[in-house]
Amino acid sequence: MARTDEFKTLVNNIAMQIAAMSPRYVRREDIPESVIAHEREVFRAQALEEGKPEAVVDRIVEGRIEKFYQEACLLEQAFIRDEERTVDDIIKDAITRTGENMLVRRFARFQLGESLEA
Repeated sequence: MARTDEFKTLVNNIAMQIAAMSPRYVRREDIPESVIAHEREVFRAQALEEGKPEAVVDRIVEGRIEKFYQEACLLEQAFIRDEERTVDDIIKDAITRTGENMLVRRFARFQLGESLEA
């Protein structure tokens, strides 16, 4: 499978996606609960600062959390070559066409000027 042109194209497209969109996680399940809790606190404070009624703040927070997932998770991002579809959709299409199972388990993204120390 790894030697086919279709697989090489898919991997290249995913690499370009990672370089261009800077996802931090592969899927939402990979995000630590502490990060989600922090984001919820920030979004809640923002909504209250904006003067939103308490009754709708929770819905606003949930909407912003969904947006966070779409930005931070590779598989939920809009695909750079076809923004109507997600990266997960592109991978599923490749699985359907090839009959081979494919899975993104992890990735590493390096950026010039950033320290490797975390």
